[in-house]
Amino acid sequence: MNIQKIKEKAQQVLNMNKPQYMRILLMIALLELIPNLLNIGEDILSNLLYIIISIAFMAVSHGYIVSSLKMVRNQSMMLANDDAFVGFKRFKELFSTYLLKNIFTVVPSMIMVLISSIFLGLFIAGASSGLSSQAVLSNDYTQIISSVANLPASVLGAFMLVYLIIVILIVVISSYLFAVSYLLERYHMTNMNAIKESFRLMKGHIWDVIKLELSFLGWMVLVILVQSVIGELLAFLPILGSLIASIIASVVGVYTYLPRYHLSKAIFFEELAYYRYEQTN
Repeated sequence: MNIQKIKEKAQQVLNMNKPQYMRILLMIALLELIPNLLNIGEDILSNLLYIIISIAFMAVSHGYIVSSLKMVRNQSMMLANDDAFVGFKRFKELFSTYLLKNIFTVVPSMIMVLISSIFLGLFIAGASSGLSSQAVLSNDYTQIISSVANLPASVLGAFMLVYLIIVILIVVISSYLFAVSYLLERYHMTNMNAIKESFRLMKGHIWDVIKLELSFLGWMVLVILVQSVIGELLAFLPILGSLIASIIASVVGVYTYLPRYHLSKAIFFEELAYYRYEQTN
């Protein structure tokens, strides 16, 4: 696929109803911040509340799918502010598919992280004579970090490789699951049907979707830097400062790259779907 042409088309589509589309994206981006606002405690009740809120907001990103597909399918005049809340309005319909998608994305990576962390702990304990079990149990991070720094380069290199593999695994799995949300919206495929079909649809196009994501990497890094700088400047306001930084980063994202980013992904899917479903009919 020609990623540059997809992005150029996205820019053209954006002009159809840009103000309304950007308004919807901003609303969704701000909604996505709400679960993190409640992640402020370490007690069981706070963690339980955070989990419940995160589950309730699991499908909120579907608003991006609905509004973007309207734009690329020449239905931009049908855009409405309610599109930002479709993840709540259609929660019962969307939840199980989004839950499965998240499980398929996160669980393999968590397993690899757990395994590598266990082996890292064993390597540290065996290779670092200065590290006592008391330091580990008491979370003496200064001694732990110092011990890790003194590990042989080959050991550190091996674990850097493991974590690189984990990152690659996450990227590849996410790429295979790229079409799930679009299939759910466009063809009403749900649960395992959507996941299996996404794997089939994306076969041979994994590198294409990775290239599309990488083409926006510079903007993503810029937004992260903006959020980090503002967060540091407002460090004297622990919770409020973090909230302000996140809101500003969301606004910057919407007014720089996010509209073209979501439209490009919708166009990417539409082209794949056309050759698989439409052209054969």
